[in-house]
Amino acid sequence: MDEIITSITAEYGTLSQETINDLKKVAKIREVKKDDILVREGEYSYELFYIVEGGARAFYLKDGKKITDWFAFENDFISSIVSFFLSVPSQHYIEILEDSKLMVLQLKDIELLCDKYHDFERLARMSTTKTMLQLQQRIVSLQFKSSKERYNGLLEKFSQIELRAPLGDIASYLGITQETLSRIRNPKNGI
Repeated sequence: MDEIITSITAEYGTLSQETINDLKKVAKIREVKKDDILVREGEYSYELFYIVEGGARAFYLKDGKKITDWFAFENDFISSIVSFFLSVPSQHYIEILEDSKLMVLQLKDIELLCDKYHDFERLARMSTTKTMLQLQQRIVSLQFKSSKERYNGLLEKFSQIELRAPLGDIASYLGITQETLSRIRNPKNGI
């Protein structure tokens, strides 16, 4: 648990030893297998997942088709944001992409830690801000960048994603067909 907290604080800011001690009391480690579903559409989700090892994706179902809208790998948080913050049923699924190790925090524990410790409240704000900025960047990318630019941006962010996520999920995330992704990946076919 100490290594996990060190990784989190390196990314989001330091925590006092008292805060760390209380965080350790409420944080749980969960090992999950590839293809496990953490959250299903229609379920309420009050858990925040920090990926220690492995990867996950969030997706929607539209007319039976899975539409990926979020990837998370080591040192990333993932949750059903709308359900988590608004206490409504989840609009999407969260699926594990490969055998993974997660640190799981319950919303009620996060709220208590935020109320009790200013440094934890700052950490929570910083992680939420990072997530919101990533989502905003994705929207801008979908609106203003070519499919090739979106693909290159994804590779910059997750250099090993093609080895860790199915190409169909990657294409879906980029808002393109798998055939278009194939052409982008093989420049000889031109795009």
